[in-house]
Amino acid sequence: MTDIAAVMDTFPSRVQEWSTALGRTLDAHAGALSAAAVDRIVKPDVEAMLAEVGAHIAGGGFVAASGLLPSGGSFMAWWQGESVDRVDALANLSMTAANRYLDADWYRGPISTGRLTITGPYIDLLCTDEFALTYTCPVPWSGAPAVAGIDVTVADLEKVLTRPLASLGPHAALVNAEGRAIVTASPTELPGDFVDTDRPTWPLGYGLSVVV
Repeated sequence: MTDIAAVMDTFPSRVQEWSTALGRTLDAHAGALSAAAVDRIVKPDVEAMLAEVGAHIAGGGFVAASGLLPSGGSFMAWWQGESVDRVDALANLSMTAANRYLDADWYRGPISTGRLTITGPYIDLLCTDEFALTYTCPVPWSGAPAVAGIDVTVADLEKVLTRPLASLGPHAALVNAEGRAIVTASPTELPGDFVDTDRPTWPLGYGLSVVV
């Protein structure tokens, strides 16, 4: 159990620490923010996280509602993968719904609650095109409502959690707050499946639990 907790505890603390530091940096910026200026602030942090060995982070970035830039539009600065590819939100969504990501749980959750939100497992069509968890946290600053976050793929979690889960039992699973499997030792269950939670359960925090 400690192996599982050690892996999963790293993501919330990482996002919370980064969002706080990012807010301070954005507030310290002199003059009006441009898209290029936001990219210069956010991208180095994301590059460092993506390059970190053993971090299990597939992508990360910053999303703000309208009002961040002089143009008045919402803004996404998000990168993914070893090559640090920029995610173009508008290219991945219908042009008639350019701000649809502002309705996503990973944006609305932290904005409405003021707390870190874990979304998933879900198929992340905007970024990784894989089953993923997205950790997002409000950015505390004086500008437009915004979140900072990271993507963690289920495939990466399976590599490090399947064996520890199997050591707990043949049907042990890491589940979200809804009881959906994230990683499971059972060959008959898949990510996203509802798992019988009427079994011994150990909470890990932020709605995640291990059921055996």
